[in-house]
Amino acid sequence: MKAVARHLKESDLARMRRGVKLGEALREAYASILAEPCPDSMLKLLEQLRAEEAQRQNTED
Repeated sequence: MKAVARHLKESDLARMRRGVKLGEALREAYASILAEPCPDSMLKLLEQLRAEEAQRQNTED
């Protein structure tokens, strides 16, 4: 994120930080329901989103 951050405006950085905080808050709020049964299609979507996020983080570093 640091490499990308050098090229962004302050407002864009603030928006990204808010997004990170929102994501953290949502993960914390919904952590208790992660153990509940979930349809396979949702599990596949979650796996896809995690893979995309990992790929994004690898390209940022």
